[in-house]
Formats: sequence, structure tokens, C-alpha cells
Amino acid sequence: MTRDPAMTSRIMAAVRNANTRPEMLLRRELHSRGLRYRLTSTLTGRPDIVFGPARVACFVDGDRWHGNGWKVRGFTSFEDEFEHANSDFWKEKIRRNIERDREVDERLAATGWRVIRIWASDIEKDVSGAADRVEAVVRSQTTGEAV
Repeated sequence: MTRDPAMTSRIMAAVRNANTRPEMLLRRELHSRGLRYRLTSTLTGRPDIVFGPARVACFVDGDRWHGNGWKVRGFTSFEDEFEHANSDFWKEKIRRNIERDREVDERLAATGWRVIRIWASDIEKDVSGAADRVEAVVRSQTTGEAV
């Protein structure tokens, strides 16, 4: 079964890329812990949450779009997730996203930023644990303690 390209375009246009449920959950939890952050920035990769003085950039990565979807959905491998029409396109697209994530991490690190990437599914499962990870890095960057 092949979907009409116009329908696919409408579906993809509806996919949120900001203020997702996992982002909102994490932001609320971090704010409740007294951590203050910015949501917009000119940093490479456009992090979802930025702790400027601590120089910490946090990305909330959607599992499907950043290469973790196969684990979340119960497949045995990345390739197994794409046993459908147009699978080569999707495998290449997501592999490129993974590569771009690594490039962004390296560029930010080269300019003195600490990068934290958290899977959206990890936030959904345990927002407190995800916030613990972020808080530990942010507080260590502001106090100078090792994480």
C-alpha cells in the first residue's frame, strides 16, 4: 500500500519539533529544582534547553527521528524497524540525523559546551531520573566539581 505524497506531507507537517510533551515534562521538573534556562539560542544544533552560565546544552531527542525507535518499538535492530515501503529512504534519513547529532555534539564541545542528549522515551518513563542527569551536569559546571 502506497500513501499519497500529499497525505504524507500533511502528516509530517503535524509532527512537532518543539515544546513536545517530553520537553515540557523535563522543563517543568528542572524549573521546580530551581534550575533556570533559556529555550532559544543561536547555538549550533538549536538545543532544546540551554544553561548559559554553566555552558550546558540539552537536547531532547525523539526516539524515532534520532535512531532509538527500534529499541522502543521492540525490534531487534535498526534495520528491522524499516521493513516497509520506502525503507531505504527512512534508514538513510535517520542515519543522517544520527550523524548530524554527533557533528553538533563535537562542534559544541569544541567551543566549551557540555552536551546532554536524553531520549524522549527516557523522560516519559522517568522524568525525575532524566532531570537528575541534567541537574548533575549543570551543577558540576557551575561549581567546578566532576560529574
